[in-house]
This record gives sequence, C-alpha cells and structure tokens, in this order.
Amino acid sequence: MNIKETTKLSIQTHEGYRLEPYRCTEGFLSGGWGHKILVGEEIPTTKEGWEEIFNKDFDHAWNQMEQLCDTHDLPENEEMRSVLCEQIFQLGFTGVSKFKMMIKALQEGNMEEAHNQMKDSKWYIQTPNRCVALAERMRYA
Repeated sequence: MNIKETTKLSIQTHEGYRLEPYRCTEGFLSGGWGHKILVGEEIPTTKEGWEEIFNKDFDHAWNQMEQLCDTHDLPENEEMRSVLCEQIFQLGFTGVSKFKMMIKALQEGNMEEAHNQMKDSKWYIQTPNRCVALAERMRYA
C-alpha cells in the first residue's frame, strides 16, 4: 500500500464514519468521515456518496500538504508528509500554517521538537488522542 492509501486509511480511522449528519466538537454540521457540511450543500444518503466526498476532501488536503511543504522547503519525508496531510484534513491549511514553531522544527529536521510543538497546542486540548498519535508518528518520521 502506498503512502497516500495509508494516509487515507489513517484519516478514516481517526475520523470515524457516520452516514447521518452530526455536530462535530467545534459545533459544525459534519458527516461521512469528518466532512464539514456547508450551508446549502447536498447531503449524501449513501456510503458511496460520502466516499466520493471523502476522496475529494482527501485530495484537497494532500494538495495543500504539498503546497505547505513546497512553500516552507520541508524535507522529502513520506511519514512527515502523511502526518501533515492528516493535520490539514482535520485543522485546515490555515490552522496548520499557525504551527510556526513546528514548521521551523521540520525545516531543521528536528522531529522531537516538531512532536513537542504539536502537543503544545489548542489542538491537543480539543482532540488529545489524535494529536498524541500523530505527534508520535512525527517524532519517529
């Protein structure tokens, strides 16, 4: 299995799946695998419909991860990039861009400090289990 497929499975595991819309921890209407439903957006009624949306959301997060890595001249490290994609999927590009000290540590190849910066965040308070799991992956990337 390639890194993109592994990343997709990890995101799906962390997000969980729900056919019916629900309110996420931030209060947004969501569905499928963590898809934020926009006002007026058609809500799928089948798992296949949610899979189509998930694949679009994943491709968007992956492209934004590549943009982040290119913009900040981050190393060609598959595991690091997989973790960043997961962060972007959950927090958005803007949210991950605010992790200035983590990005600096990644530029320097200091995965231990990147790990520490991930855990020293509001994200850790909101979703500690996911944050710790991804921070540990980053530590050993």
